[in-house]
This record gives sequence, structure tokens and C-alpha cells, in this order.
Amino acid sequence: MRNSVFVSIAVFCLLATSCASSIRSGCRQTETVPLTRTDIPPVIEATDSLQTFDVEISFFGKRLNGMLLVKRQDHETVRMLINSYFGMSMADFELRADTFAVHYLLDAMNKPAVVNLFKNDFELLLGFHLPEHFTALQSVCSYPEKLISVETINGKFQYRIDVENQNITRIKAPGLSVEIPYGAYPRTITLKHCGIFSPTMVIKEMK
Repeated sequence: MRNSVFVSIAVFCLLATSCASSIRSGCRQTETVPLTRTDIPPVIEATDSLQTFDVEISFFGKRLNGMLLVKRQDHETVRMLINSYFGMSMADFELRADTFAVHYLLDAMNKPAVVNLFKNDFELLLGFHLPEHFTALQSVCSYPEKLISVETINGKFQYRIDVENQNITRIKAPGLSVEIPYGAYPRTITLKHCGIFSPTMVIKEMK
């Protein structure tokens, strides 16, 4: 019994450590600032033009590869499709400020926990997860970066932002870390989830 408790604690600590981030490294001079949603640049800027990305989703030792298609349908609605390279539909989502609709999802992924994961990921990447107006902590970091920390009803979100080009380079969110190395080509977005499920999603702009 003691051994199983010890193993459980060790696994929990390992997961917590693996999900920890040095996102605050080199940051100082923190101040409270009023911000709006547009002050935090989205990782993916949805536009009227169709955007195409390579996407790889890894979970439970399996990998799904395909294309992520993103397009803004109107001022409030963004559509996201995930297709295989052979044209087979794997997922079809519609995102609004207050709703996340699943039009289609492969049976293997059509589980409440997976749907919620996609919902949270796309809200984060497209900038739908923050309120219109909020108060945040802003810190000066190693040039040319700043750190913005926001407390929401869904937890704490931290953004490392390059102030010269207003690009997010890292995000630390509840149960999730996101990395977008600046200057990498093609631009690559890596989402790593924490916990037992712990899927990883890698999104790359198509060359």
C-alpha cells in the first residue's frame, strides 16, 4: 500500500515537473495594467482567407497527421477543419465567443474529454478565451520580451511576448504549455498537455 502511494506521488511530481515552465525567467518590474482582448495577439490570426497548416496529433502512442484549415466565416465565427492528406475529414469545428460546435469528429476522438481539449486549445490559439476587458500583471523580461499574466475563471494564463513584432513566443495555461519559437521556418506551434492523457499537437505553417 505504501509503495503504491509512493509511486502515485512520484508520478504526480514527475507530471507537475514536466509541465512546469521557466516562462518567468529573466522577468522583473511587475506592474498591474488594464488590458483588452486585442492587447494579447492571437497565436493564429483567423482571416477571411483560408489558412492551411500541417498538423500532427500524438496521444496514447498513436499519431494522426493531416492538414488544419482555418477561416473566419464572419465577424464572430471561425471554422476549423482537420483533414487527412488524402482528403478524409477527421474533424470539423466552429468557434464563436460563447460556443464551440462539433460538426464532425472521428469516432476514436469523439469523447467529451477530447472535445473539451480541442475547444480549449482552439480558444487559446485564436484568442477567444479572454474577456473583452481585464486587469493583468505585466513584467519586463530579457529584451525584447515582456510577460503578461492574467487570472481568469478558468485559471491563470501567462504569455511571453516579443515586443518588437508583437508575436507570442510562449504560453503557460492550465494543464498546457505552448511554444512558438521566433524566427523558425516554417513557423511551428507546439502544444503540450499535462496529465495522464497528455496529448501533443504540433501545427506548422505550410511552406
